[in-house]
Amino acid sequence: MAQTAVRNLIYGHQPAHYSTYDVVHPQHGVVQAVEKSTELDIVAAIGAAHRASLSWRQTSLAERCEIVRRAADLLADETSGWRRRIDDANEAETPVSPKWLGLLDVPAFMRGLADTAEAALADEEVKANGSTYTIERRPYGVCLAMAAWNAATLLMMRATVTPLLAGNTVVFKSSETTPYTQTLFAELLHAAGVPKDALVVVHIAVEDAPKLTQALIADKRVRHVNFTGSTRVGSIIARTAGEHLKPAIVELGGKAPFVLLPDADLEVAASNILAGALLNAGQICMSTEKVIVPATLYPALITALRDEWSRYEGKAARGVASAVAGDRVKKLVSDALDKGAKNILPFPSTAASLPPGKVYPSVIGGVTRKMRLYTEESFGPTVAIVAVPDEGRREPSVIHDLVQIANDTEYGLSASVWGRDVARAVAVARGIEAGAVHVNTMTPGDSPLVPHGGCKASGWGRFNGVEGLRAFTQTRSIEVPDAGAQRVPLAMFDL
Repeated sequence: MAQTAVRNLIYGHQPAHYSTYDVVHPQHGVVQAVEKSTELDIVAAIGAAHRASLSWRQTSLAERCEIVRRAADLLADETSGWRRRIDDANEAETPVSPKWLGLLDVPAFMRGLADTAEAALADEEVKANGSTYTIERRPYGVCLAMAAWNAATLLMMRATVTPLLAGNTVVFKSSETTPYTQTLFAELLHAAGVPKDALVVVHIAVEDAPKLTQALIADKRVRHVNFTGSTRVGSIIARTAGEHLKPAIVELGGKAPFVLLPDADLEVAASNILAGALLNAGQICMSTEKVIVPATLYPALITALRDEWSRYEGKAARGVASAVAGDRVKKLVSDALDKGAKNILPFPSTAASLPPGKVYPSVIGGVTRKMRLYTEESFGPTVAIVAVPDEGRREPSVIHDLVQIANDTEYGLSASVWGRDVARAVAVARGIEAGAVHVNTMTPGDSPLVPHGGCKASGWGRFNGVEGLRAFTQTRSIEVPDAGAQRVPLAMFDL
């Protein structure tokens, strides 16, 4: 960890006297002190990014892509030490799983974005009305970026590298949970060649966040906002951005459904359910939250889940983000059990006496709409199973109900549909209200080449791919008449 307090990264602005707040790990206590940004720090950060804006946008796209590729190479090179430093910081600040960190191929994601940028951001030419129009994609200028803690490096990369590739400068507000991890990633980008003023980092204490985040968004020099985090906070960010006429990308919470069609392979599906629900202790916005299954398949699904779990050796309580988060997950499970649901996995006697911030994995069967777990995002290592009556009914009617229950949520980020008849599964997938629907694979997952984002209370806008890169630009058209300048006969107009 940092030997001294983690400081803001604002080139030329390092006050000698500053206050700090503590990063507190839910199991290990205070980890480190972090500089608390003030209003003066916010002004300095935006000013630095604004001053760097013109020179950075004038840097060629090829050079910006090369810088991102250099950063990816540094991160991938074990001898550079960058990956180890960043992962060590992440594990110290949060209860994130080392295996989860190992699955996040951030360098490949960075290279994918760089490889996509040239075509995505190129000018286009359109012939219309006797003129040639050149459509340019121009950077906004200063972008404000905010990313969550649960995949701190990947989410920060996406929030900063994408606008940087598009020619914007970035003020990054770190997560109060992972400030050191995200500061190190910014330093990696600086080491690869991103000018220090083109990417600045500010740390804001929880109690100061409403006021200072408002100041960041309201500043006229900030022209674009992106945020990844909870729906509650995201709605405030989006509302504030709207008040100041700033375009915003917000990726928020989820309640990802996992739909099992009558012909689904339950044994294969079982491993995908458990992985999708329990990976990183369920603390992924795309985590599998609700399995929807025809009732006649319910017993076989339970057997498949128990068999799959029996072969897994890591049956231990999972650490979650905080004692408050752990308590909330436990209350969701207790509410369901009190109302008649059943925990279908072996539940150790010690589970009830776990310390704050620790939760035992659970798969809750027999969940109905009267239970909180049916509608509320758990963001923890638990998944609900909802059985749909199907005996004596025609399959189209049953599938209609499966889809209706999948869509019976305020969220719409990710979903999964399972069936041996892939064409039918794809047809069903088209009826699911989600930004991404995965057929015969688990709900967590996105690619740098594919637009990613949600609908409904899961947010709007897209990261990744051509659409994600273009989201950080504004189009401008330039018209040139094909026949050259022509005199206008005024008599044809009613002047």
